[in-house]
Amino acid sequence: MKLVLVAPPWNNLYRPSIQVATLAALASEGRGDPITPVYAYLDWFEFAVESLRCSPEEFVTVYDTIGEELYGLGVGDWIFGGAVAVSDAPREEAARSEYAAFLREHGVAEELVARVLGLREIAPRFAAELAERLVATGADCFGFTTSFSQLVPALAVARAIKDRAPDRLVLLGGANCDRPMGQAVMHAYPFVDAVVQGEGEGAVAAVSAAAGVDDLTAAPGLVLRHEGALRVSLPTVQPATSAPVPRYDGYFERLRALPWSELISPQVALPFQMSRGCWWGEKMQCTFCGENGSGMVYRSKPGRQLTETLRTLTERHGVFDTYAVDTILARNDNGLSALADAEVDITTFFEVKANLGPKELGEMRAAGVTMVQPGIESLSSGALKLLRKGATSLHNLRFLVICQELGIDAQWNLLSAMPEESPDMLEEQLRLIPFITHLAPPSTVSKVRVDRYSPYFEKPDDFGIALLGPEKKYQYIHSGQGVDRSALAYSFEHEQTVRQADDAEMLSLRRRLGARVGLWKKLHGQSRFSFRFGPEVTVLHDYRPHVGTGRHVLRAGDDQLFRSLVHGGRLMQAVGQVSEMTGTTEERVHETLRTWAKRGWIHLEGKRGLVLALRDGMRDELGRALELRGESAQR
Repeated sequence: MKLVLVAPPWNNLYRPSIQVATLAALASEGRGDPITPVYAYLDWFEFAVESLRCSPEEFVTVYDTIGEELYGLGVGDWIFGGAVAVSDAPREEAARSEYAAFLREHGVAEELVARVLGLREIAPRFAAELAERLVATGADCFGFTTSFSQLVPALAVARAIKDRAPDRLVLLGGANCDRPMGQAVMHAYPFVDAVVQGEGEGAVAAVSAAAGVDDLTAAPGLVLRHEGALRVSLPTVQPATSAPVPRYDGYFERLRALPWSELISPQVALPFQMSRGCWWGEKMQCTFCGENGSGMVYRSKPGRQLTETLRTLTERHGVFDTYAVDTILARNDNGLSALADAEVDITTFFEVKANLGPKELGEMRAAGVTMVQPGIESLSSGALKLLRKGATSLHNLRFLVICQELGIDAQWNLLSAMPEESPDMLEEQLRLIPFITHLAPPSTVSKVRVDRYSPYFEKPDDFGIALLGPEKKYQYIHSGQGVDRSALAYSFEHEQTVRQADDAEMLSLRRRLGARVGLWKKLHGQSRFSFRFGPEVTVLHDYRPHVGTGRHVLRAGDDQLFRSLVHGGRLMQAVGQVSEMTGTTEERVHETLRTWAKRGWIHLEGKRGLVLALRDGMRDELGRALELRGESAQR
């Protein structure tokens, strides 16, 4: 079958769709009929700017906000809902009024609400025009990738295709179609002919090689509408090595044709994938995480392929910024050492666990990793244990310290309101934050959600959770009669059935935490807390707003004690060495530690301590990374 693969809105404008590009690359390996990629989210960008007669500079911001920040309210899906469930004028007006009120309740600015309503009005025309172009290609099958806010846009175009060419096959895949959600899409939207559950390579290869629908009844992971029933074939877990290097030629061709491509081109980063699944989730899945769905089994490509993959991508497209879509960086054989040795000017991003040490982070920075998303989630060890993060507050703080030293942008979120959270966990973080304003603040502070496939969702009783049904946004996203929103939804409302603390007290503490993080963000740019080493002296510069104590010179035992806790150290060993060196009692050394902890110079946790100041070694960030990379990890 001749296949067209469509990446609908609201894919990130600066990221070519790796799903479409990877599957399209199968055709270049001679597997079946040609596969044509269509980057419809760039088409939507151009269409919206021209239809709304707004400046492209303004709409870039609107698009990014809807696609990235307002996903939790279902905005991107709702905009295309009118092209899926077509209704009369009074019902459409009621839908617009109700949803606008919903957005205002959640603090969305009036100007943006107006833009959302305007986009809803033009979306059906876009879906119709795109469908006309797709049908005109003569393709036998149209496949849509659907992650985050892409499901309803895909449905809108799919319906328009079937209205024009009922004999063509419409296929949906991606995270919104995984496991029961895929069959729910089939039941709710009868114009969808098939969905792919799980990874798509096997199913797409089968479609590409098929002569007709009858050849697809056993395609792996395919749920097919056939002879009046749904034919379900179980998905297969693909080895990571089965995925070819994505080909982004189609994205760049479309981007060059965009009248305002200069707004997007400088920020483009090329997605790549080295692994699938999550090795930590296989061992102990984080309680709130449903990200991997049916693909939790961890598989990784050999590390040597990292440099090969990035060289292929950057040389092919002339873009040196890259972006790993892996759920988690491989523990071993991740290829970073070889990439660092290659000495190329490639920058990249990875999701990582936050318990990486100086050597690992030094190697990452030397390899060109300039941004990471660590699973920090909290600065309370008690809360981290509840979330099954496998890390402590000391691990997370050490990670932030080293990232700040190396110029690695750490993008992280702070979670609260998890089951069994206590006032002590919140108060611990409230006390800590004034001392760490020099470190990267969290992007958001939010309550823990219950997402499908997470332990909270799969075993709510184990955590004292009662599921109350899909989040409210789904009643607007899937507004048709008889639609099973519980089967289509990914995020769910819930309440805790076990009360362990006063609700009013916890609410007050959470609000204070949010306000304190807001202040942290304001103060971060002016906060300075650093030190420099001399031969036998340490000079500390403490200019953190509200808590800083100025310049200090540490000599002899204090110098030795401070050095022993840089990037974390064992307290017993440090205290013993200083006591022996200076003849001071161990109790006096412990008293010094307690004084430093009160000043926020160090963080104490169990048997370990961590200096919170940043080393200012008068080297550039890469030089510091190479230094750390070369040090042996003995702590």
